[in-house]
Order: sequence, then structure tokens, then C-alpha cells
Amino acid sequence: MEDPNEPLIDDSYFNKILNKIRILYVEDAEDDRVIFKRLLEKKSKINFELVTASDGFDGLRKVNEDSFDLIILDYKLPGMSGLEFLERLKKLNIKTPVILITGKGDERVAVEAMKRGAKDYIIKDEADFDRLIKAIEETALEISLPKNINVEAALNIAELFSAHEALSADEIEYLLEQSNHLHFEELLSALDELVKAGFAEAKPLYSALACPYCGSLKPNLLLQCPQCGSGNLIKGEAMEHMNCGGVDFKFNFEKDEGALTCPKCGKKVRQMGVDYRKVGILFKCSSGHLFSLPTFNFKCLSCGKSFEIDEASLKTIFQYRLTRKGYDRLSLVFKIGRPSC
Repeated sequence: MEDPNEPLIDDSYFNKILNKIRILYVEDAEDDRVIFKRLLEKKSKINFELVTASDGFDGLRKVNEDSFDLIILDYKLPGMSGLEFLERLKKLNIKTPVILITGKGDERVAVEAMKRGAKDYIIKDEADFDRLIKAIEETALEISLPKNINVEAALNIAELFSAHEALSADEIEYLLEQSNHLHFEELLSALDELVKAGFAEAKPLYSALACPYCGSLKPNLLLQCPQCGSGNLIKGEAMEHMNCGGVDFKFNFEKDEGALTCPKCGKKVRQMGVDYRKVGILFKCSSGHLFSLPTFNFKCLSCGKSFEIDEASLKTIFQYRLTRKGYDRLSLVFKIGRPSC
């Protein structure tokens, strides 16, 4: 059984499980087709299957009979130009991405090809082959991810789940705070898209308060005096001197060693239930007000704004876990999308 915790950056794992990117290369020169395949095998990071066609008619026939992820199209073809090929694809409602290969001085042709639906164009020069590889890899990323997920978000998610089998939303927010990743809400939105596409699973854990302004799950609880609003509080076990009615913390009665003295009237108190009683736990503010419960307000640690509990958002906290499909596709993101050392 495959280990779901296997690192995403393991190239052997990637090559084993990822479906090949199917590329159709329409080029009449056999030598160019051989050179292209060799260079692609040598320089590309993707796992690909290359099918070739010797002219536009052969290319269209193969497009009609089979499915491809990408078409590499030479402009100068016998019997049908690259522009005519693009027009026929459009009439057939075939939306496979096309990269046009042009010769030097064909910039006007390239611009016209872009107008007719080509994704990109590359000058036919070995020195520009790195750009062609990059364009192919970018296309591979796009077709491997849900439409609403950009590569940056997918790369950040891949990095997170390369070290964690499962993560809850609050754990993700904490990890993002330790790095320079995307904004928390953007990443959660991307994760939700992955769930819709079957790349991840979301299991509800519990409900939590969130900032109504920025959505952060890191609100700081503020305790305040219900009488004056002071946030400078102390808490302790309280006692009442039944003779004078003085109420204060127990430690304020324990001024004399081994004896209890009322801090209000200064008299000794000796017997619980006769001259004093326990009140329970109380709070006291810096202004001297005693109360049983403070008021609760919040200050967001992310945006710094304060809000009351009835203004707070209530969010269900999910635990996210990548599916097998998610590991497969995000492996490609990690392999291609991460910067080269």
C-alpha cells in the first residue's frame, strides 16, 4: 500500500503516479521532430507522451481521433499553414492549448496566431528552447489544476501537505503566520476549490469565533469591568465580613500571620459562618469595582480591530486531507512550480 505521507517532492514517486501529459507535435521536418523529442526528454520536468504529425491534415485527423493536452504547431506546413490549422480547430470547437512555432521574422504571423486562439508562440531557434519548455510546463500545470486554483496557491498547499498528513484551518493559519505564504483567506478558498474538485477532503471538527473584518481565527479575548470598562483585572477567592458587609479577596484578609482581618473595618474575623463567609471567585478592576463576571470583547491579532461577541463570525473549522488524486496533481505543482536551486 502506498504511504499517503510520502513526500511530494520525491521524483520517483511523481513519475510513478502522475498521468503523462499528451503532446501532439505537428511538424513536417523529421529531423526537427527527433530533436524536439530528445530535448524535451533531456530538459523537461514533466512526464510526457509525444505524438507527431507530418502536416496539418495528419494533425487534424489525430486530434479528431484522440485527445491531447497540448499541441505544438509549426507555422510552415505543406498544404495547410499553422494559421489555417488554428481556424479549423476553432470550427471544430477543439480548445486544446496550442503553442505556435515560427521562424525568425514571423512576429506578425505570431500575433495573428494569438488572435486566432494560440496560447503562445515561440521563435524556432534552439537558443529559445528553454522558453518552449517553460510554456509546455506552464500548460501542464494549468491542465492539472482546477480552473479557480492558481499555481502559487497550489504550490503553497503542496508545501504544507508535504509535511502534514492532515491540517485543520486554525493549524494552517498558524503555519502561514510563520512564513510568507498567501493570505489565510485566499488559501482556505483555494482548499475549498480543491475539495470541490476531489483533490482534498474536508471533515468538520468544531465551530470557532472569527474576526468579522478579516476572517482570522485568532481573536484575542478581552475581559473588561462591566461598570467602568477597565481591562486591568485581577481574580481571586473572595470573602465577606458579615458584621460590616466588607467584601474583598481572601489574601487581603490575610494581612496578619495566622489571623484574618477585615480590610474595610480593620476588625478581626474568626469563625466562618458566624462573622465571615466565603463569597466565591470574584474579579476586581483597577478602579476597585468587584464583580462576578467580566464582559467579553475581542481584538483580532491579525488586523487589530476590536469587536463584540454578537458581531463575531462563527466558522466551522474543518480538517483538510489530500486525496490520492490531490497528491498526484500537487506533485506536479511541486515538481515544476518550485524555484530551481
